[in-house]
Amino acid sequence: MSSVTNALLLVCVAFLLAVGQLLLKAGVQTASAMSHKATLPALGLSLVVTWQFWTAIMVSGFVVLLWAWILTFIPLSKAYPFVVLAFVFTAIFESVFFGGQTPVKFFVGCSLILVGLLVIVK
Repeated sequence: MSSVTNALLLVCVAFLLAVGQLLLKAGVQTASAMSHKATLPALGLSLVVTWQFWTAIMVSGFVVLLWAWILTFIPLSKAYPFVVLAFVFTAIFESVFFGGQTPVKFFVGCSLILVGLLVIVK
C-alpha cells in the first residue's frame, strides 16, 4: 500500500478511537441521568442498557481489529505515533458535541503535536 493510504488508515484509527470515547461519554451521561445513585454498581447497571455504550464497545472492537491488521504491514514504531491524533480528535469533538471548553493553549499544543507527528513521519 502507498504511504498515503497507510497514513489515512492510521488517521482513521485515531478518529474511531475518539468516536468510541464520545459514545462512551454519551452513554455515561444517559446512564447518570437514569441512575439516582452515584455509585459504581448503579452507574454500571444503567450504562449497560444504553445504546451508546454498546455502540462504543462495537466501535472499539472494530478499532482493535483494524489496528491488528494495520500492524501486519506497518511497523509499530511508525504506526503508534498516529494514536496521539485520538487525543486531538477527542478534545475537539467534545467541544463540538458536549460543549466542552477548549482554551487557546490547547490549539497551540495540538499544533505542536501535529508538527511532531510530521517530523516522525518524514
